[in-house]
Amino acid sequence: MRTIGERIVYLREQQGISQKELAKQLGITAASLSRYENNIYDPKSAIIIGLSKTLNTSSDYLLGMTQDYRPAAKPCTITEQDIHVWELYRTLPSEDKIRIEERILTLQEMNGSE
Repeated sequence: MRTIGERIVYLREQQGISQKELAKQLGITAASLSRYENNIYDPKSAIIIGLSKTLNTSSDYLLGMTQDYRPAAKPCTITEQDIHVWELYRTLPSEDKIRIEERILTLQEMNGSE
């Protein structure tokens, strides 16, 4: 896929979204979306941002800067509490670390999140 229009069509069809439905979500007419998909007009930056959010992709993919349509992973946020717990964990003997890991797994099972 070389053009932004081809990429929009690919993602829209892959997700089972009609042209009319996508246009409505973007707040534009189906005719405008058709012009973007057929490369008659280039979408403005606000539309590219809307497309990337609605189609769950990156603007880099839409613009042809990457071949990977999946959005970049969100960065992990580490809190002061996370660091504190990690520092405490690091000081424990191996046997206690095993007990803590077992307890975490038990809590995950009890809460239904594995």
